[in-house]
Amino acid sequence: MGRRKLREEIFKLLFERELIDNDMDVRLAEVLSENNITKEEDIEFMREYIKNVTEHKESIEDKIKSKLVGWSFDILGTVEKTLLKMSFYEITEAGTGHEIVINETVELAKKYGEDKTPDFINGILADLVS
Repeated sequence: MGRRKLREEIFKLLFERELIDNDMDVRLAEVLSENNITKEEDIEFMREYIKNVTEHKESIEDKIKSKLVGWSFDILGTVEKTLLKMSFYEITEAGTGHEIVINETVELAKKYGEDKTPDFINGILADLVS
């Protein structure tokens, strides 16, 4: 499975985690089974990604808050919070190329967010990498 699809599944898991305090290991195992994800590389990518976003939640949120001019993190929607956490993690912690991260995050924003979500996300991420 390609990284884009893996990120989408990670987004869904982290989005769900924002709404309910579930057992992430159980949910990850369910998603792996439901999507027939069997390649060890893919499983490890998802496991590490979720673990790191979850463990570094506070520092990631602090970085996001520093870029929110005129906005409060607390009033953002769950889609926006989740996408920003994912993209800030990948850019600032994992060292993934920002072009890839921004493109894939904006695509997820188009699919799961409101009409203005892609532009909002793109603006915040552009500020992060400038």
